[in-house]
Amino acid sequence: MSQFELNQLPDVQASGTALVVGASGIAGSALVNKLAGEGWQMLAMSRSEGVPKTNVRYVPADLSSPQSPIDALASETPTHVFFTAWARQDTERANIRVNAAMLRNLLEALAGKPVAHVALMTGLKHYLGPFEAYGEGDMPDTPFHEEEPRLPVNNFYYAQEDELWAAAAAQDFTWSVHRAHTVIGHAVGNAMNMGLTLAAYAALCKESGSPLHLPRV
Repeated sequence: MSQFELNQLPDVQASGTALVVGASGIAGSALVNKLAGEGWQMLAMSRSEGVPKTNVRYVPADLSSPQSPIDALASETPTHVFFTAWARQDTERANIRVNAAMLRNLLEALAGKPVAHVALMTGLKHYLGPFEAYGEGDMPDTPFHEEEPRLPVNNFYYAQEDELWAAAAAQDFTWSVHRAHTVIGHAVGNAMNMGLTLAAYAALCKESGSPLHLPRV
């Protein structure tokens, strides 16, 4: 098996209950809105409840605790799971320990549930390495391909994939991994809101009649 495999994408039709993990983040909140708008019954998991929405039920949980997602999902029966959560740590070894455990805790809480598919969101650092080793050493040629071998560095994306594959084999669900290059969106308190920040700046410039000055790269 290659390092990346599209093991049947989830059905795009509203055909069950979707669980979005990391529902307060940029990608997670966008997924909640999209899927709810398409008629899915939605479970939105984060550490706290969000703004009430039609077809959305919040299931707060702390994924650092093995028991917390078990309790949160005790009476729930998700069929499709979208994992977009992560917790940045000071070192990549710590990222591996914390983020792999978060996914593992969630997947163990789903054992025995009617889960048909789990989608994991990672990103470009799968190909370029984590922040502490970003772009160092021999890099694959662009454009990157799913078949590229893993880099010989610590990377929590690799650890998460391993957790996903092990659970898929044990629990008999299909899976997909989505390695986004750049994510632009909005989430309160998120440091990755640069796209919306630029849009707000542009709107203010237009309203005031001021030129739009952007830094040169």
